Amino acid sequence: MAMGFGVGFIVGLTSMGGATLMTPFLILVLGVRPHLAVGTDLVYASLTKSVGALIHWKQGLVDLRIARTMALGSLPAGVAGSLAVYAVGRLSPAADRYLRDSIGITLLAVTAALALRGRWHGRRPARWRSARRRDLATVAWGALIGAVVGFTSIGSGTLILPFLVWAYDVPAARLVGTDVFHAAILLTATGSVLAGLGGVQWDVLPWLLAGSLPGVTLGSRLAPRLPEKALRLVLMAVLLVSAWKLTQ
Repeated sequence: MAMGFGVGFIVGLTSMGGATLMTPFLILVLGVRPHLAVGTDLVYASLTKSVGALIHWKQGLVDLRIARTMALGSLPAGVAGSLAVYAVGRLSPAADRYLRDSIGITLLAVTAALALRGRWHGRRPARWRSARRRDLATVAWGALIGAVVGFTSIGSGTLILPFLVWAYDVPAARLVGTDVFHAAILLTATGSVLAGLGGVQWDVLPWLLAGSLPGVTLGSRLAPRLPEKALRLVLMAVLLVSAWKLTQ
């Protein structure tokens, strides 16, 4: 419950870091097997993201066309990734090594995305010869990240939003809302697959939620008073240590 509070607090402060912190915690601290940690985090994140998605939806900050185009690639790839992580996890405990390495590598990619956040945040959108090419690129990126999320539970927001900023000339607030809405759909689909297969550590989930809900509330209230850059640096340091521990 304390970890759920901490993760929720960081998410409320920075709007990032949920899965990137929760999955390593489940593996490194609680000793949950990697494929169960992935499933547990996907279900946990789907519940929390759905609340955020509903808020953005009510505020009119969701572009359904972009979310639908991204989902065309991310949903089938995400389901495939979830099936793959469950299959690998069922092989033998020795296969956990490959899952830990995959999660660690994904954490490094997320850390790089966070480090470059200031640079891509203010860039002008790319120029496309046609909307069709942009849509194809969106589907392809959605498929890539969907597979990563399904296999590791990490990257549904951190690795999608930079692409949306680069590809679409849409106000930032609307892109964030669309990203959260799409992430809620992707996480619900992938989490449902692993939940149906028995790939979720259900006894841990209520305690995580009990801590994260007050944590995200407190973090959201304190967010305007604390420097985001310093918080991002701390989060990146934690991710790097987690990635190193997972790949040892």
